[in-house]
Amino acid sequence: MLVTGAGRGLGRAMALGVAQAGATVVAVARTAGELAETAALAEPGRVHVLPWDLAAPDTADDLVAGAQRLAGPLHGVVHAAGIQHRAPAADFPADAWARILTVNLSAPFFLSTAVHRAQAARGESGSHVFIGSLASSIGLRNVAAYAASKAGVLGVVRTLAVEWAASGARVNCVAPGYIRTALTEDLFADAERAAWVAGRIPMGRLGEPADLAGAVVFLLAEASAYITGQLINVDGGWLAG
Repeated sequence: MLVTGAGRGLGRAMALGVAQAGATVVAVARTAGELAETAALAEPGRVHVLPWDLAAPDTADDLVAGAQRLAGPLHGVVHAAGIQHRAPAADFPADAWARILTVNLSAPFFLSTAVHRAQAARGESGSHVFIGSLASSIGLRNVAAYAASKAGVLGVVRTLAVEWAASGARVNCVAPGYIRTALTEDLFADAERAAWVAGRIPMGRLGEPADLAGAVVFLLAEASAYITGQLINVDGGWLAG
């Protein structure tokens, strides 16, 4: 299995969860040191590390080839890498907009197509798990580029699910709610705001990265063999309330 953004936060938790479930994982992120920390938390030999800059989507085929040299054929991919920039829409910087759309939307699209080509060449299929957000479904303030990328992810998921279903490939999206990660650190630095967010969540607490692992493992496994094109919200009940 290939997991991007695996150096920290949600990606690390997903990579470790998938490894704990018994899969061999290729962990991808820009920072080699963070990837080494992820691998050290897993059973020896279970997580291989592959430093890579996902801001260059045209290298997706090379990334897949490198991952397969490390761990053999890829049976699934989890697109956990993501970046954020907060600013009012009227003042949103063009360079931040472009980079967020590249990393959050273009990179997972082109990586999944590269993985799919490699799987099809072997006469196989696999599971592709994209990571969405509350912003895939609702409007949130000061995150226009992030919202555009995550709404776009949902469109990609549904399109690929329909295009690839006949081959047996499955494509789904897991959308976290408010989770404590580096991307939300600035948001929750305000204790009053953090308390308001937690109070708005029916389950009464902010999420932790490990809360995402179960849904991801399920979508990678044969237990979800008849599920494709779906959005699973892991949000403590936020959207239900």
